[in-house]
Amino acid sequence: MDPASAFGLAASIVQTITFASDLISKSRQLHHSAQRGLVENAELASIARTLQSHSRRITIQLVGAPMGKDDVGKDLSTLCNVVRDLCRNLLDTIEALQKPDSATRWDSFTQALRSVWKEQDIADLAQRLERYRRQIDSILLASMKEQLETLTKDTRDRNQQIEQNLNKILAIVEPKSRWQAELVQTARRSLDSGPSEGLAYLDLVSASLSAGAKEERDKLMQRRTLESLKFADIRDRYERIPVAHRKTFEWIFSEPSTSPPEGRNPPWDNFHGWLTSDEVLYWVTGKPGSGKSTLMKFLSDDARLRPQLEGWQKGIPIHIASFFFWNSGTMMQMSREGLLQSLLHQTIRNFPQDIPKLFPERWEYQELFGYDSRPWSWSELSQAFTEMLSDKTKAFFFIVDGLDELDGDCSEMTSYLLRAFSQGPHIKACVSSRPWLVFEDSFWRKPSLKMEDFTKKDITLFATEKLTENTMFAQLQRLDDKSARALIDEVSGKASGVFLWVTLVVKSLLEGLRDGDKIQDLRSRLDDLPPDLQSLFKKLLEDLEPSYFQQSSRIFQAVRASHLPRASIAVGEYKSIEVKGDSHEAWSSLRLLSLSFIDEDPEEALGNDSQGTMGRHEQGYRAEVMRRQLQSRCKGLLEVPTFSTTGPESKVEYLHRTVKDFLEEGGGGDFLTTEDSFDPHVVLCAALIRHARAIRPTEDDTTGMESLADILREFTTQCHWLERQSRDVYVPYLEEMNKIAEAILGGPGGDKPPPDSSQTDWVFSFPHWTRRVDPYVGRKAARVWCLFDYAVVRSLTQYVRRQLSTGYSLKDNPNHKFLTEYVLEHGTQAMAELLDLGVITSKEIKGKSSGNEKDVEVEKGEGSTREMGSEKTVARNPTTKREKDWSTSRFRHSIHQISQRFSLRRKN
Repeated sequence: MDPASAFGLAASIVQTITFASDLISKSRQLHHSAQRGLVENAELASIARTLQSHSRRITIQLVGAPMGKDDVGKDLSTLCNVVRDLCRNLLDTIEALQKPDSATRWDSFTQALRSVWKEQDIADLAQRLERYRRQIDSILLASMKEQLETLTKDTRDRNQQIEQNLNKILAIVEPKSRWQAELVQTARRSLDSGPSEGLAYLDLVSASLSAGAKEERDKLMQRRTLESLKFADIRDRYERIPVAHRKTFEWIFSEPSTSPPEGRNPPWDNFHGWLTSDEVLYWVTGKPGSGKSTLMKFLSDDARLRPQLEGWQKGIPIHIASFFFWNSGTMMQMSREGLLQSLLHQTIRNFPQDIPKLFPERWEYQELFGYDSRPWSWSELSQAFTEMLSDKTKAFFFIVDGLDELDGDCSEMTSYLLRAFSQGPHIKACVSSRPWLVFEDSFWRKPSLKMEDFTKKDITLFATEKLTENTMFAQLQRLDDKSARALIDEVSGKASGVFLWVTLVVKSLLEGLRDGDKIQDLRSRLDDLPPDLQSLFKKLLEDLEPSYFQQSSRIFQAVRASHLPRASIAVGEYKSIEVKGDSHEAWSSLRLLSLSFIDEDPEEALGNDSQGTMGRHEQGYRAEVMRRQLQSRCKGLLEVPTFSTTGPESKVEYLHRTVKDFLEEGGGGDFLTTEDSFDPHVVLCAALIRHARAIRPTEDDTTGMESLADILREFTTQCHWLERQSRDVYVPYLEEMNKIAEAILGGPGGDKPPPDSSQTDWVFSFPHWTRRVDPYVGRKAARVWCLFDYAVVRSLTQYVRRQLSTGYSLKDNPNHKFLTEYVLEHGTQAMAELLDLGVITSKEIKGKSSGNEKDVEVEKGEGSTREMGSEKTVARNPTTKREKDWSTSRFRHSIHQISQRFSLRRKN
């Protein structure tokens, strides 16, 4: 066996032995809370998965490594088989511990083993593991000795070649992986010093292997913890906030220049002075659209911030983090969990060594199971945040924008932040919000400023530069400078400190200049525009050209329909489920290319296989046309801020939250809804189908696959919305999208399992595409194999009924037992459909529940549980032998596939 394969295989064996030793060691018991023990059925399943992963890795490396005739290869092969047998033995034991409906919990895995093994058996296993550990050390040393002796016999030319190879290895080894570097350096020294000194170095390297492995493992767990704190679009809101216009907001770092009248409060509290004071919190408030978010982004980006903070905490490292709430974004972007995850991630990455102290239970969980995929809870995050802030050897400065955009209780949020930030003078926070009473009551004693009181000069500067950039206005200014200046002053005065208002008004004036307006025409146009935002939005839409009105209405309806409360479409008890990194949330992933299809007949999207993949030029043309239509038909109320970088895949967004409020809650939506025949949800389903057909990405097209995933998420959201309205109109569109998705992502479509694998193996080897895009399925119902399975699990009853009424046989589905048990356990609405059509019988229901020695009667058509006698019973998922064998059989099938691939590779 070649050295690289030998060392790789040996490393996998060492990891497996270490994991097994840790499991049975009496010293590896986990602390647990008073509420629950840590080792129970869920943890046993996690241990089983880890053992399978180790066993699978050993098998893959053993199959792929050329064995040769050397003793090292034979010894490693023998040891591999022994260790795999040990894994199987432990897996069998775990299956015995995982009894149906078991509520047993243990303080440690050792205690769990004692319930099925004798004490002597555990002691024997520990001795065997130690023997295997010594054996692998001997094999490694023997292998290294052989290699060193071979190296010393090589010629100088060969030594030079090896030296070059070693340099390449050192170049790719992580700088902090000391023990790996030492191993390579040992081989290098042996070339120059001879075999005796080289062998002496081996003892030093061997002694550092254990410490080095622990260090590497700790760093890996630190990286995984930091990665788990991140979430999709963690910086998306920050990046979408416009950069402050040139030379605006400079006053924030200046001293107040005006003295307040006698008996009056100062017009604003000195922000520059606050930065160096011991005062904890500064509140930025102001009207909607006054530029609060732009100012907060300006502060977070400005290079002057950190130097000014140095005067506040001299000699102490200052950690700066920011978060920008966004009510139009994902659930994480508007939640308290998103706030803490973002702030923790930004700060802790500077001192990852504190992670075990900040997250002790999660750290211990990772030490035992190798990973922790559990979602973060508010309790865990808030405790870690409080613990982090208690460290007075560090200083913290936080910028939190848009507290009014929190999806939750603003009063509770402000109270929590005030408590958290009051732990000492080493903490500062600048927060912003609208001037709601809840924030006034919380922050009225804190330093603050009101945006509209200080932005008139900024607005004048903005209006002046934007208008004078226009050739026609520049000529007008040369001819009548006084009138031009008066127009700008009138714009600034009428804006009342609201940047958003002046942005839209200047755009309207520029349109007038384009159309040949004179100065008096511009004044009349300005006079006609209302001074408040809501009235301005309505006026802009009323002034649309009549020929654009219908198209404008359709665009606004489609965008509004894409902003669905995704959390509300989850089913049953998991209605508010949050899955790490991606969840069913309120957000818009509607892309510009999708929007370009909304004028086409929805029904023509069905079965239209003639639509081929669009080239980049065609996609770019459609996107550019759509972008121009947004400007002319929507008067700037919708935008595509990332168009210059993402083109056709740019997401369509509201210009500002006030626009969203107007269109969705302020009457603007009713104003734009004019066509009874236009159904935006159905139109979006068809548009998304066309978009998916147009791009058809391949697996190696990362950007295209991300776009497809967004398209599929948006599509399933629309289907769920229509399902909730008890409308079956989505069914043919769902079937059409399923064909496209299976063709791109793979699925059960005509594939047949190999002769030596079970149907259960096949379900997991070829997962349905919905498992990639629906977090509920991926986490709670991983055995979804086809579209019918997905419809049952997610209660798409219109689709289920349509399929069953047209002759679909559930018993022919390889997932028949799983689906039956799933609907019995979770009580989904789809159960009623299965009962009504006789697919599941009351007798079968009672048979499933008899294993718990309780009767459960499910009322036909309702799928509910009924209390029998004095005890309330709930149907559980009984563990069958087939279920117990699932993990092992899947492992065998995976090895079968790997073996086939290696065989083909050797033939080629």
